Amino acid sequence: MYDVIIVGSGPAGYVGAIKAAQLGFKVLCIEKDNSLGGTCLNVGCIPSKALLHTTELLYHIQKEGNILGITPPESCNLLDLMKQKEKIVQKLTGGIAYLFKKNGVELIHGSASVKKEGEVEVDGKVIQGKYIIVATGSQPIPLPFLPFDEERVLSSTGALALKKIPKKMIVVGGGVIGLELGSVYRRLGTEVEVIEFMDRIIPEFDRDLSKAFQKVLEKQGIKFNLQKKVIGLKNEGEKVFFEVEGGEVFSSDVALISIGRRPYTKGIEVELTPKGFIKIDENFETSIPNVFAVGDAAGPPMLAHKGSLEAVSLVERLSGKSCFVNYAAIPNALYTYPEVASVGFTEKELQEKKIPYEVTQFPFVGNSRYQANGGDDPCFIKIVWHKETKHLLGAHILSPNASELIIQPATAIAHKMKITDLKNVCFPHPTLSEAFHEVYIDKFLHI
Repeated sequence: MYDVIIVGSGPAGYVGAIKAAQLGFKVLCIEKDNSLGGTCLNVGCIPSKALLHTTELLYHIQKEGNILGITPPESCNLLDLMKQKEKIVQKLTGGIAYLFKKNGVELIHGSASVKKEGEVEVDGKVIQGKYIIVATGSQPIPLPFLPFDEERVLSSTGALALKKIPKKMIVVGGGVIGLELGSVYRRLGTEVEVIEFMDRIIPEFDRDLSKAFQKVLEKQGIKFNLQKKVIGLKNEGEKVFFEVEGGEVFSSDVALISIGRRPYTKGIEVELTPKGFIKIDENFETSIPNVFAVGDAAGPPMLAHKGSLEAVSLVERLSGKSCFVNYAAIPNALYTYPEVASVGFTEKELQEKKIPYEVTQFPFVGNSRYQANGGDDPCFIKIVWHKETKHLLGAHILSPNASELIIQPATAIAHKMKITDLKNVCFPHPTLSEAFHEVYIDKFLHI
């Protein structure tokens, strides 16, 4: 008999398990695969960031190596890059195993099903628990015409395990995952072309970010085909062929299908939403009493850090503590070069909600650290705030290290701060973060 049984060991599951154990619960974590960390650690966030980091070094050598007398290599050993990526993944999965042992979290591997209160069935064996937390995550969505084979028709999993650098890659979907992995292979010399159904890339982000970011990627050599719907896909052994509405045909060596992810709920017999997510109430509880759900399976935004925060909030509630998740202050980031990051409302959302707002946008051309680092992209910070109350409502960044910079406005939004308060914050000089001072004050000092 366990106090807490957690199904899934991804960012929501393993963090929730460790926190629950630290709060004094007897905890069991169930993972269907052999590796801890879920999609994020094994075939998602971490391996993609490892490849992005290494290839970003190559990008800078190609761009600025002549200053130091460095000649860029004619080619890279992809297998060595993949080995380094796997080394990082294994180190981190081993770290989770250590933390489980340190905190007394029990772990078993197997396929779990949840059908009623207080019980989880794992490969035919029934295990009892007072509280059950479902953290089963999500999986890539394939195109209906052709399943993933992970050799020529790729999900993100296959794209992270290619054995040779393709001459050409077509990315279907202009979202975060497709653009990150497309950037990796473009830096390695692959011709990368994106087909996107919408009228812009990263449509979930601010429109100004989207437009400027596309220009940056085009400058790096990525081609875009917007407002085109793929209606057919054929794998003919040596080439993959795409047919879009209107009869146009594209071909490539490999196809990365990145049209989104869907919740993984196999074996979880609770009520679902129309979009297939687990239906939960404000306390994360499902249609079965004392069965809860967090992370991707419980609904968007489908972000690792959102799942971790939900899991911590839930187990603290179960222990009697008061805790909540401020969804308005959850940042999102895209780890190309430069990076994209956003938190809070976009202008479009504020317009739809009819909230009066004002906006300020500061270009990094006026930032000394950006100039010292050789920046030459159309980078900027944009903020939106309530026109009447002056509360910060959103921030949107295109910049090197944007994923690190975004925590400043995220903290301000979480604590309902006003820009009249934020303008008195002192930022170190010279840093990229100084751009925040410019957007918070009444009139730019360096433009």
